[in-house]
Amino acid sequence: MMVVSENSVTIKVTPPTKGLFDLMVFARHADSQGPYNWVCSYRIQCPEPRNGETLPENPFHFWGLHQKVRDFGIEDSSYKGELLVAPQGTLLLTLQTSRALLAMYELVHKDLDAALSKKCLAAQAEEDKLSCHVLCPFQGYYRLSVFVKDVGGTTTFRNVANFLLHCSGPVNQNELFPSGLSLHCGSGLSSSSHGLSNPSHSAPIITTKLGKCNITFHAPADVEVMASLSKDKVTASSEYPLERYVLVTHLKSKISVCVVLPEPGVYKVGLFGRSKDNEEFAHICDYIIRCFSEPCWPPFPKVYSLWRRGCVLLEPRTGVLQEQSWVRFRVKVPKAHKAVVLGEEKTVLQLAPSAVWEGDVFSGAAGTTIRLAASFGQHCSSLEVLLGFEVGGGPPASLGCSG
Repeated sequence: MMVVSENSVTIKVTPPTKGLFDLMVFARHADSQGPYNWVCSYRIQCPEPRNGETLPENPFHFWGLHQKVRDFGIEDSSYKGELLVAPQGTLLLTLQTSRALLAMYELVHKDLDAALSKKCLAAQAEEDKLSCHVLCPFQGYYRLSVFVKDVGGTTTFRNVANFLLHCSGPVNQNELFPSGLSLHCGSGLSSSSHGLSNPSHSAPIITTKLGKCNITFHAPADVEVMASLSKDKVTASSEYPLERYVLVTHLKSKISVCVVLPEPGVYKVGLFGRSKDNEEFAHICDYIIRCFSEPCWPPFPKVYSLWRRGCVLLEPRTGVLQEQSWVRFRVKVPKAHKAVVLGEEKTVLQLAPSAVWEGDVFSGAAGTTIRLAASFGQHCSSLEVLLGFEVGGGPPASLGCSG
């Protein structure tokens, strides 16, 4: 095991068996691409080998930080020793940076395959800091390698650190991160570049006992955000897709992403954004939501394309209404000249002085579909559907989070 700094080299040798061993040391200038030259040799006698776990393979020939790590933009690391310890199977590595960097991470263990390894890492890139949340599903030694490159640069990712990590208390594999996480988890460089600021949750991992949360950002008026909710394995027999459990609300200078969960587990919330100059949505960042209680929230209403900036659903906050009951509707729909609720009967909502369309709606029989619709022209008689609700036969549905 070799650790190299700017002015020293430390080599630790663990002979696999007893006997004599020859150690030969080769070196070259740090900036050279030429061959390594022999420097010196040692003969090591081992009367009794140390029985222990085998270290993971390291094709990068050094452990710890690269001796030229500052040239790559890394100023400091949260771990200074040669061994990182994760007694409970979790670890947070942070690297202070002198400039904006992107990072990739590789986690290697003898029992860890490539697909499972990706579910053990969550990367966050901020203006002056890189962070990596690590989960260890097996006991023993791991290699955690770090690769960085400049934001917007044309260079490839370069290996800047290889940490030896030991775990004595692994996490349950059901608690690993969801698949498909990007290099931008939580707020940071990507969210800032899309105009989002003042996040309610700067860290990428949100743990909730109630099974719901509200993620907010301040945003310019010309930025539109959409969100996706996914989970590797959905076990509950729900008739509603996961997209119904997330609701995005655009206010004047704020964006709210409200999430309710239908069952326990680990979820990924992906945020995507576009400005008025772009037709396509671009990925912004991911959040990880963890809930190990027993949530069973109903879904939000089905959202149609005309539900846009400034539209706010105040009541009801659920997309499944109780049968044969009166339901209070309160919504904000900017620029609407008329708002109605279409079900077994048509209910015309009234515009209050607070610019809220409101009224009491009878839900009707189970299985009925109820739609919120509006007309946007003073002399236009056609109605555009904004939200869709279902009428269920169970007890009253609990409300989700507001915002």
